[in-house]
Amino acid sequence: MDEYKWNSDDYQNAPEVTSENKTAENTECFSTLVTTPKKKKSKKKIAMPIFIFSIIFTMIISMSAYALLAPSVSQLVKEFKLSTNSNVGDAEKKVLENISSANPTTTVSNKTKLEIPDIAEKVGPAVVGVVNMTTYSGYSYNNPYGFFFGDGSNQQQQGQEVEQGSGSGIIISEDGYIITNNHVVQGASSLKVILNTGEEFTATLKGSDSRTDLALLKIEGKKFPYATLGDSTALRVGDLAVAIGNPLGQELAGTVTVGYISALNRTMTIDNKQLTLIQTDAAINPGNSGGALVNCYGEVIGINTAKVSSSSLEGLGFAIPTAEAKPIIEDLIANGYVKGRPVIGIAGRAISASDAKRYNLVEGIYVYSMTDNSPAHMAGLKIGDIITECNGKAVKTVDELNEIKNKYKPNDTLKLKVWRTGETLDVNLILGEEVPN
Repeated sequence: MDEYKWNSDDYQNAPEVTSENKTAENTECFSTLVTTPKKKKSKKKIAMPIFIFSIIFTMIISMSAYALLAPSVSQLVKEFKLSTNSNVGDAEKKVLENISSANPTTTVSNKTKLEIPDIAEKVGPAVVGVVNMTTYSGYSYNNPYGFFFGDGSNQQQQGQEVEQGSGSGIIISEDGYIITNNHVVQGASSLKVILNTGEEFTATLKGSDSRTDLALLKIEGKKFPYATLGDSTALRVGDLAVAIGNPLGQELAGTVTVGYISALNRTMTIDNKQLTLIQTDAAINPGNSGGALVNCYGEVIGINTAKVSSSSLEGLGFAIPTAEAKPIIEDLIANGYVKGRPVIGIAGRAISASDAKRYNLVEGIYVYSMTDNSPAHMAGLKIGDIITECNGKAVKTVDELNEIKNKYKPNDTLKLKVWRTGETLDVNLILGEEVPN
């Protein structure tokens, strides 16, 4: 299938900036060795490349300019722990109860279908704007020497926070817990939430998960309007779908678009991450990311996240189903990260057959980086080792190793065959648990 990537040609009104907060997002321990750098884009409109025999699908997602920067190697390796203790207070328990109670307890026949204006009135107040702020570096693409001399065209001072992008979010509890997309908040030095009343709040990032593109925010206060999470597994193709969000930022906040559920369980690869999504023809535009996709009963059944766009296509919007999102949200509330994901603790690259022949090596996964005290380090792996087998199956790429690893849990054991300077070794590796910084 086609591979899609996040694209941040969405709503941005900040000056050209670089972020001083380049904390790597929470990613899998392994990733493709060679990643294609994402070019920094100026404010000039960039024409879509056109090929004679193909159509390029551009994924338009509401995210910050930070996402244009190429991911660093530090994304590959995080802090690894075998176990952690969750710390759930009374407020968090109440939110978890709200999420659990959102599971349908009545049959469809006992629910009341709402008119579209009623759906907008019910859910609209719970949909907020999420503004991603970054620290201004003093560098301007129009005047790269402005950091030193200044030209009077940019009045921002070095160290000042400026807006680098915005998206949407959904309040899910009366005490201010908000769900949104990870790519909306990625790279932010601070976050601002704007209610549909115009009130502004500073938001705290409680947890995020790049693998499912979800994030959890918290604003301080009480009696916030909040949305009910419905059951996305009860959807049928052709059901009503109402999208609520902030396309192009706060100027068009609270926009309501209407369509249908076009398809279910669409598997798409975006930025090397495989997602299972709802497809809808309700208009989803830059800035809608993190907003609500609502059913005819006024329940949120999806978190809007992506759109396929080209000059010849329209009506291809995608949302994360609530059935996929709920367990992630629960883990983010309870622990600040998603528990139970196994990790090895290395970064590696594939050694192809031609490379193996050229450099007198073997095919497999070359270990070029390793975290201290990681499971790999504790098992005795070394930089320069080449992993050739995992649990009796030959592995030649990082994806193949990940596929096997992800079938197991932390504390399970993987049996590796490792080539080290001409010698083949057997290594028993106890998987750790992936815990982001």
